[in-house]
Amino acid sequence: MFPRSLKLGVLAIPSFAWCSIAGCTTDDPASSASPQDSGSADSQPGTDATPQGDSGNADSQPGTGADAGVASADSGIVQDDAPAGCPGPSADAGTVDPPVGTRLAGGNALSARGMTSDGYVTDADVGALTIWTAAHGSQAISSASFGILGSASPDGSQVLYVANVDPQGLTGDVYVAGTDGAGATRLLQSQQLTGCFPQLGFAGSFAVVSHCDVARGPGPSTTISSFRGPAWTQADLISNAQNIWSADTAGTFVLVSTSNGVLVVPIAGGPVKTIDASGFMGQLIAGGTTAVYSTTAGTLRRSSTSAPAPATLAPSFGGFYAISPAQSTVLYYQNDTSTGTDVFLTSAVTPGTPRTISATMNGAVNGDAFTTDSTYALYSTSNDVCTGSSTFNAFPVNGSSSTLLGRSVWGDWSATGAKVVFNDNYVATGGLRFGRADIESVDLAAGTTPTRVVSQADAVLDLSPAGDQMIYSWTVTPGPLAGIYVTPVP
Repeated sequence: MFPRSLKLGVLAIPSFAWCSIAGCTTDDPASSASPQDSGSADSQPGTDATPQGDSGNADSQPGTGADAGVASADSGIVQDDAPAGCPGPSADAGTVDPPVGTRLAGGNALSARGMTSDGYVTDADVGALTIWTAAHGSQAISSASFGILGSASPDGSQVLYVANVDPQGLTGDVYVAGTDGAGATRLLQSQQLTGCFPQLGFAGSFAVVSHCDVARGPGPSTTISSFRGPAWTQADLISNAQNIWSADTAGTFVLVSTSNGVLVVPIAGGPVKTIDASGFMGQLIAGGTTAVYSTTAGTLRRSSTSAPAPATLAPSFGGFYAISPAQSTVLYYQNDTSTGTDVFLTSAVTPGTPRTISATMNGAVNGDAFTTDSTYALYSTSNDVCTGSSTFNAFPVNGSSSTLLGRSVWGDWSATGAKVVFNDNYVATGGLRFGRADIESVDLAAGTTPTRVVSQADAVLDLSPAGDQMIYSWTVTPGPLAGIYVTPVP
């Protein structure tokens, strides 16, 4: 199990950018938002960079300013359609405050699907993919893309994405292109998306993709390939692998997982090195000098990648939630049921005694698992099986008791320091936007009382690479205020 999140563990576009998908299908959005066997955001290489220039203004009025109405994709009002058997939103939303910040795009049919750590926004369904950057404006990238799949190069000049997706979202082609829309090159054709979403990323001068050329089998079925730029020459690094990989900071090798254990393989291809024959799914930390991974015996271990020497960090391990940004702590579970998991915390550095955060089998992580400064672990309990919202909690890494932050929270995002943004008072709408909720923020370094930032925005939002701006869509009241907005995090 991995946290539900629409954010992708990818690399940063330096200049502020966003993209959206308009006119998307609404087939099974829940399964689209939670790819199977795709790993977690923390399992992919990523180097966040601060965007250049100011991307929003707290004093800007909706629909005004230099960014107002930059793009429009208004194809009509998208109707709410709550999940079957679940209470839907009231036809009368009551008194709702207008949106805040700078409007980037106007329209009732637009839906932001989160600004990923690469600084652009995507949707979770099949539709037309557009990237907007300050340097190049709006660029149509694909007429049929899958919005939760994408990655950008560290210098912001190139993007990996999936195009030519069939209407059911079953297959698609992997492409690389410039963020100005030029030089689109197909890397892989007719890749399987069901249960095998391609994991896309850049490492050094290479693009790395895990993919399934044919339907996924009962065991590890993924091929992990690298593509050396600028010609994008393909090298298949390993086959029959788990659909997860992690590259070192220098872009010289990749950590993979197969039935033969946890291995590292040169990024250009070559002989593999076994880190642990009993290893199963992990990630690189400390620039790639160390691997942290689970084992088939149900333990958590770490090992040097240059001179493998496995050491057990936790004797009972069911699966990762995340490793802290400081790479010092692991949030994980030991057991899982249909109602959720238990939640534990342990050191990623030295063997020790894990701490129990929640022993009740109703835990989950529905967004970021740590604050950016690694001082708090973030988790949810008491998940509502109908709406997916939960009770949201923060646990001090050096403390002993949790703080309750919200009771009907759908997702959370870590901003700068110990600041956390989350959406409370969630109402499920189904369809393209999943639901609506109040966007709230709290600085745990200063207190535990949240501040409401936006009233009843669409549920999925995300933050700029620097963590100081949030982007969201607002459509609760169709009309001239509907659209995609950016506003500073308080």
